[in-house]
Amino acid sequence: MATMNYKCPNCDGPLTFNPDKQRFTCEYCLGEFEPAQVQQMNEQKEQRETYDEREVRSAEAKQQQTQAADEGSGEYAVSYTCPSCGAEIVTTSTTAATTCFYCYNPVVLGSRLSGEFNPDRVIPFELSKEKAIERFLEMCGKKWFLPKGFAGKEQFEKLNGVYFPYWFADEQKTAHMTATGKKIRTWTTGNKECTETRIYHVARGGNVQIRNVFERALKSESRDMLQSVHPYDMGKAVPFAMSYLSGFQAEKRDLEKKDVEPVIEQKMHEYTEQVLKNTMEGYDIIETDSFNEHTDLAAYTYNLLPVWMVTYKYNGEIIPFAINGQTGKAYGHLPVAAGKLAAGAAIVAVLVFVLGVLGGMLFL
Repeated sequence: MATMNYKCPNCDGPLTFNPDKQRFTCEYCLGEFEPAQVQQMNEQKEQRETYDEREVRSAEAKQQQTQAADEGSGEYAVSYTCPSCGAEIVTTSTTAATTCFYCYNPVVLGSRLSGEFNPDRVIPFELSKEKAIERFLEMCGKKWFLPKGFAGKEQFEKLNGVYFPYWFADEQKTAHMTATGKKIRTWTTGNKECTETRIYHVARGGNVQIRNVFERALKSESRDMLQSVHPYDMGKAVPFAMSYLSGFQAEKRDLEKKDVEPVIEQKMHEYTEQVLKNTMEGYDIIETDSFNEHTDLAAYTYNLLPVWMVTYKYNGEIIPFAINGQTGKAYGHLPVAAGKLAAGAAIVAVLVFVLGVLGGMLFL
């Protein structure tokens, strides 16, 4: 499989995407380039490829497909050659972009996201690593019982920008609902409490448009983490270009549309039913009698979304933390140092005891 990195046209240094500037930058000559310019350079490079080079790439892609079929659905290790220093790069079967361990240059595994695996859209990182660290510190706040060194510099250096794959769906439905609406009025006459219940037959129907219902496209135990950093502003998604991955890590999907479709369709169903029910205002109780729907139009897209990630090992447990690379929304469960917690409890107990003694002395 072909590997690639994006070179600065001025000094041939590696180009990476800068979230603050929303441009590609070179850390050697400080050159800056618009995304469209980098994409154009990449297209020109691909056009200069010889026929033999394309044949080799095609053969390597077929070899990977055969290996994937042999391995089944499990994740496996694959090795590649860094185009900058020639070192061997070992990645998992779903990694689509990484950094060379030896020369630290960004490497994009182009064929991983080609053909049927080519994403439709990508949201580029808007939050820089420095700002992500600030959000991480805000999340830690003045938590007294964090383990020593948890919010230290070494922890921040492990922060990685990763593009994660998601399926998004838009649908237009025709739906109809009938329900029983009840208006209840109570009053008191003398020592009697009276209740009046008025019952209405209610019907609603029409077209419902639902946009941006999502589900992760990666098999992972960190489902809560990948779902909880949402929402993203999908209005800022741009057509996918491989160059946006330069300088970041990226994962290729290993869940197909058919795998996530039942979950997404259930969400669509529940949302459509709730939309119609929300129009039945003015009733104290709404009881659904019938509900039917028909999907008129449906469109699924494959998207890459930015997440800053770091993991922390404490008491043998791996604790993941994630920060939305667009909005800065943070997710994670902060660890508690048992020693600090016990010391804090002891201090509180001593203070309570002292205050109790002093309070008792006032009444002597």
